[in-house]
Amino acid sequence: MLFQTFDDKQQCILAFQDDKFFKDLEGLHLSRTWSYAPYLEGREVEYAQLWVHGQRLGDVCPQRFQEELNRVEESLKAIIRSCQEASIDLDKLCFFEFVPPVLLNDYACIKNKICEHIFATFPKPPNYDHLLKIMKVVTQIKQRPLEIDFTPLPATTVRDRNITRTLKECQGKIIYDAFKTKTGRLTTIPGSFPVLTLSKEYRVAVKPTHQWLFELDFNAAELRTILALLSHSQPSDDLHEWNINNLFGKKIDRETAKKRIFAWLYNPTKEDEKINAVYNREKVKALYYKDEQVITPYHRVIECDDYHALNYIIQSTTADMLFEQMYAVWKLLQDKRSFIKFCNHDSIIIDLAAEDESLVHSIKETFAQTRFGRFKVNCTGGKNWGDMKKLNIR
Repeated sequence: MLFQTFDDKQQCILAFQDDKFFKDLEGLHLSRTWSYAPYLEGREVEYAQLWVHGQRLGDVCPQRFQEELNRVEESLKAIIRSCQEASIDLDKLCFFEFVPPVLLNDYACIKNKICEHIFATFPKPPNYDHLLKIMKVVTQIKQRPLEIDFTPLPATTVRDRNITRTLKECQGKIIYDAFKTKTGRLTTIPGSFPVLTLSKEYRVAVKPTHQWLFELDFNAAELRTILALLSHSQPSDDLHEWNINNLFGKKIDRETAKKRIFAWLYNPTKEDEKINAVYNREKVKALYYKDEQVITPYHRVIECDDYHALNYIIQSTTADMLFEQMYAVWKLLQDKRSFIKFCNHDSIIIDLAAEDESLVHSIKETFAQTRFGRFKVNCTGGKNWGDMKKLNIR
């Protein structure tokens, strides 16, 4: 049955169903709602927000309900502004406690109408289950405040001071937007901690909640994705070294090999027969690009021109592979104190508790065993994100 909730924090449970409010979900038949919340984990619930690929209520609201939605949302925004002016931290409290019951009722009713419209008129996305897995992990990440220490940050230049000020003014947590980019790569919302764009010299500010940070990173992720899409086996050693030994005749160093292959990969006008013999760009495009659409192995459909097709195929598939492996690690850690702190492009960072140190091999193997075969994973660890040392985990 259709229902609505009002806050996604684990301790903030309030459901609306059949014109009634419930603080206890036990005994309720909950089948469809607008958005995911962690306290709904384990229930067979379908989320309208994922059916429409993360669009906002206003984006998918039928015209006949638009005036009603606008009225309710303006009232809710006024309450949020009042809380901010009164220095009320809604991250630590339940939002619905500050909303009059009549307005909560109106909000739930308009969400019901929009959800009914979505479930009746929109097809269920073929990648719905994958999107839900991403949402589960990023929602948990959002709800865990970061431990930030500004003391070791450099303060020599104007840039240093500006970045420190920005970090102090932003929210002390990471809020990802999983739907903003065409390829599915994550971005962070304005005001969130800028983990995806933070320069390495400023990462020292990010500390663990528990004993240390444990980072897992796919070796040459995008190149390995191409090999996977072409059904090639995955070399077990460093892929850039493999390229030097097998494609470049051992005549160049690793950094030059990286620059050479990526300069070729994303420039359709650049030819290199040796590279293309292994990383066949035309074959990848022929497999996943047709009629101005990319359709990836993760069922993402991306409208694009021929020039951007290869880029979108590789970046989108690589991102979704990371999310799939991140979710597998998330499941592994469900009953542990250790948790996924955040992800950063081709890596995930785990806040590791002392009692879980024996799990590092299992975590690494869970992350490495992709649907495309075993990918080489680099591991680092440290007491802050800016001072990570290589770990030899077998």
